Amino acid sequence: MIKFEVSQDISLTMLQESDADKLFKLVDSNRSHLREWLPWLDFNQSEKDSLDYIKSNLKQYSDNLGFNCGIFFSGELVGMCGYHPIDRLNKKVVIGYWIAQQAQGKGIVTKCVEFLINYAFDTLKLNKVSIPAAEYNFRSQAVSKRLGLVCEGVEREAEFLYNRFVNHIHYSVLSSEW
Repeated sequence: MIKFEVSQDISLTMLQESDADKLFKLVDSNRSHLREWLPWLDFNQSEKDSLDYIKSNLKQYSDNLGFNCGIFFSGELVGMCGYHPIDRLNKKVVIGYWIAQQAQGKGIVTKCVEFLINYAFDTLKLNKVSIPAAEYNFRSQAVSKRLGLVCEGVEREAEFLYNRFVNHIHYSVLSSEW
């Protein structure tokens, strides 16, 4: 099992199948909060859906394409953070994350993303890390800005969010800049 200590009170831990109930309860209790920026809420309607998600993360890890971890703050699951499948040919990866409403504003995501950027460059030997954020998701954009990522531009209508398309602002950092 993967477990990283990000700080004294924050850890990133790969969820196991036994965590499906815990993950589903967190998603379900934050449904309206998460729905504002994440398109997959309608596909997570049961503990089985969370279990399938965990299984897909375990497969991604076993296929050596990176990992997604639960964010634990003071021992409590508060969100998810990790890599979309690594593009090994081009030595790059996209980081994605979400956090429960009650855990926002504590710097948790920023610390987790910083850890994952360091890991991508130092351990995985990648060249580029990217983070897309919806155009009006200013909290998500602030994570990239705080960490000094470069704004590469806007991808128009990058994601269908329930009833509308949203643009994404793309941020990135190269290993030589980090």
